[in-house]
Amino acid sequence: MVVISLGGSIISQEEIDEEYIFEFRRFLERMGKKEKLYVVVGGGKTARRYIHAAQRIGMDQYTLDVIGILATRLNASLLLGRYSYPKVAESIDEAYMAGKNYNIVIMGGTEPGHTTDAVSLLLAERAGEKRVINMTSVGGIFDKDPKTNEDAKLILRLSYGEAEKLFLNRKMNAGLNLPFDLLSLKIAERSGIEIVIIGKDLLSLEKVIKGEEFRGTVIGSPNFENGKKG
Repeated sequence: MVVISLGGSIISQEEIDEEYIFEFRRFLERMGKKEKLYVVVGGGKTARRYIHAAQRIGMDQYTLDVIGILATRLNASLLLGRYSYPKVAESIDEAYMAGKNYNIVIMGGTEPGHTTDAVSLLLAERAGEKRVINMTSVGGIFDKDPKTNEDAKLILRLSYGEAEKLFLNRKMNAGLNLPFDLLSLKIAERSGIEIVIIGKDLLSLEKVIKGEEFRGTVIGSPNFENGKKG
């Protein structure tokens, strides 16, 4: 069983990345023959556009969250395929139950206050999975923002506590790029779920699934050696 949190910024920037979505769908169809795959899709620029418009016309924060959730489900719908559960699951329980009959289940957000990263961790809890693969446009946690600092170094491994300290201190270091939220970390910690953070490359995703060496950051497990499970 594999739980993937697919960052919305990977598929939804100024334009929808149709080529990447096509390749990701093909990847799911191929890997879905061997593995049960749950994919939680983020909102990316699609969500930000709608949320910004809603802010400008004076909508409350709860409603902004609801709009963001709808955007994640819109993005998620692009990954539906002939072998997947035929609709975007709207709750953890729906996704979990769908996985009993389908090897590929796609979902977005579920309820206000929960990011799609947190949803992926809750889904892993429900399904009894001890790892979530978090795919981001950055590709890991760095000591500096890699988009503006050529000398940024990838952090290979962090405990839950170390990751939480980075999150809590991030306002003191504006260059630090953290592709997760505190709620996700707390969920992961309480159930001992590893968070594996990688980029958008599908070969890297396949390596993580197969337990091979990969480039990225692992949060929570002392049993990884150079990105490879030991």
